[in-house]
This record gives sequence, structure tokens and C-alpha cells, in this order.
Amino acid sequence: MTVQDRPTKTPRGASSPAARGAAWYSPARLRALGGAVIAGGLAALVGWLIIAVPVLVAWFADPLSTVSAGQALGTAAGGWVLAHRGVIDTAEVSVQLAPLLLTALPVLLCRYAARHVLTDDAVVTRSPAIKKFRAAWHGVRGNDLAAFVVGYLMVGLAICLGSGFSATPASFWLALPGLMLVPAAGIALALVSEHRREENPTIARALRWLTLQIPVLARRGLSPAGEALGALAVGSLLIVVALIAMRGARIETLYSALDAGPVGIAVLTMGQLLMLPNLMVWALGWVTGAGMSVGTVHVGWEQTTSGDLPLIPILAALPEPGAMPSWAALVVIFPVCVGAWLGFRGARSAPRLASWWTKARVALSACAWVGVAVLVVSWLATGSLTPGRLGTIGTEPLMATGALVGQLLAGAILVVTTMHVMRRRL
Repeated sequence: MTVQDRPTKTPRGASSPAARGAAWYSPARLRALGGAVIAGGLAALVGWLIIAVPVLVAWFADPLSTVSAGQALGTAAGGWVLAHRGVIDTAEVSVQLAPLLLTALPVLLCRYAARHVLTDDAVVTRSPAIKKFRAAWHGVRGNDLAAFVVGYLMVGLAICLGSGFSATPASFWLALPGLMLVPAAGIALALVSEHRREENPTIARALRWLTLQIPVLARRGLSPAGEALGALAVGSLLIVVALIAMRGARIETLYSALDAGPVGIAVLTMGQLLMLPNLMVWALGWVTGAGMSVGTVHVGWEQTTSGDLPLIPILAALPEPGAMPSWAALVVIFPVCVGAWLGFRGARSAPRLASWWTKARVALSACAWVGVAVLVVSWLATGSLTPGRLGTIGTEPLMATGALVGQLLAGAILVVTTMHVMRRRL
């Protein structure tokens, strides 16, 4: 064998440019990326179809309808955009109000589709050790998940353009934040599911490495934060149910006054049910003292201001204009008690002789996680109808989140301090 015929050796742990190029542009990789784009597009398309089918059924069933089938499908596209916190324009107003229960539908669809992308065996990634972010990115198939988001955005653009055939056209650019947030949330849920299942060793190692990059005390605050969010959700739901029960007669009277017919009543009721999580978020804003608003009507601890309300039956559950009962401000005890639970969990998670700051940091991190979650959900739940008097519908996200975090911190610090002093004296 001559020197020219001798094969060139590649250093151990390195790969040649040709090998790297073949790995990236290989048919298997291209098929995987193309499949991820298709999966994202199908998740968006199926979400729109699930909304379009009931709209078409209502269009067929309503003899008073004056729109065409194409316009009905365009209206369904507008509803799909609203679920992503987009803006639709009518002849008179611009509407931005995402029914959170409807928003959960595309998130779950994205979770289902993203799991198929993560478990696609067309390309088997092997990473014996995860030591850097780049390796973790490839370990969780980050390029495929990015292609998934691109596919979702492409179909989202088509749906926004399709809404132009109806009386409720939507803007793609105003919907872009929601169109990116929804698939990202679905991907996050899919990664959490895969992390728990641990059926793919590479994904499990990559997620474990990413998890270890979060400070220890911040990780310890995740579980108490989830429990606190559950307690806040249950309390808010009880407030909404109690208001509906107390104001049931007024709600029924407004239904009768609308005289919308069986189909109209069914559609209106379904729309209000989809808004149930929004109502819970608004109730939580009232509990924190930030209050909630429907245009010029503001409901706070001290009073409810007067103003014009849209003819939506569920809004009849709002208190009458005037002064609120003197005990209304006592509802602040609820978030303070939730904060006390976070303080109890933080104090119990540290050794008895640990410093006060060590015990408090777990509770503080849990309060921070709750604040981030409530801020995002409050932003999603808030809407507007402009121009007009309904410029704000919901609660002010920053004000409500700031008040809630302050109340949680008050309860948490009180309990941590008390338990720290008592346990040190034992």
C-alpha cells in the first residue's frame, strides 16, 4: 500500500466535515424535519377543524343565518385566532379576548403531536454524555421541535388569511405571540411527559442535564408552587360558582330577554363555558385587591362602579353598583393562607438547624414561580373591545400579580420565621 492509498485517520471524538454534512443533510434527517413541520401544521389544522365543525352545524341549524358557508368557515378561523389571543376586526370593533378553555385545545393538540415528533424513530440520536447546552439541544431534538413550531406558524398564517373571507378578519402579526406560545406550551408538556416516562434514554439525559441547570432551591420551590396554584384555582372556582348560584335568577332573566332561539342559546352558553377559566382569573384578581373590570364597570373590595355591560348573561352575576359589604376585604386571608402553606413547605424542606435564609429561599422561590404563572395566565385572560367603553376586560396582570405575590410573601415569611424560632428552641 502506498502513502497515497493509506486511509486518513480521524482523531478520536472528532468527525470530518463530510460526515457532519452527511449527518445533517442525510435523507433520514430531512424526513424527520419534514415530518416535524407536517406534525405542527396538522396540529394547527385539526384545532381549526374542531372549531369549524360546530360552527358549520350551527350555521346549518339556524334558519335565520344570512352568511355563506365560506363566511362561516372564516368565522371559525376568527375563533381559532381568538384562542391564540389574536385580534379580529368586525365592522364596528376590534376584539381581543381568548377563551382559555378553548386555548387549552390547541395546546393539548400540540402536546400530542410533539410527542410523536420526540418518539420518531426515523433518526436515532445517541449522546452518551450531556455536558453542554448544544448537546442537550440535540438530545431533545431541538431542531425537529423548532421545525414543528414553523409548521404551526405556516398553517396559522393560512388560517389568518382565511378569516379574511368572513366579517371577522384576523391579523397574523397580532396573533404571532400566541401562535408561538401555544406550540411552545405543548412542546413543554410533551417534554415533561417524556421525562416522566424515561423511555428515550437520550431525551431523559438531556432533560436531566437541563433540569440540573436550575438552582437547587428554585427546583425545590416547583412542587409547592404547583400546590399553591391548585389551591388558588379551587378557591377562584368556588367564588365563581357562588356568584352564579346567588345571581341565577338575573342570569335566567337576561337569557329570556335575549330571545336568541335554541341554537343561539346553545352557542352563547358554550361560549360562556369556554370563558370559565377567564372568570376564575378575574375572580383571583378581585381577591388580591386589584379588582376586575368590564369596560367602565370596576369591581373592587370597596365598591362596584356603574356602567354599560354587553348583553352576556354571565355578566349578570357581577355585584350591583354601589358599596361592597364591609367584610369583602377579608378575602385577602385566602392568598395569605396559601402563602403560609408555602412557608410551611419551605421550613419543612430544610434541616432543623439550617439558617432562616435557607428555609426562606425555598418559600420565596415558590412564590416567584406562582407569580410567573399567574402573570402569564392573567395576560392571556385579559381582553378588550375597542373602540368603545370596553377597552379593558379582566384584571390588570401586573397589578394583580404584584398584589398576589406580596400576600403570598407575607404569609410565607410569617410561617417560616415562626417555625424557625420554635424549631431552634427545641
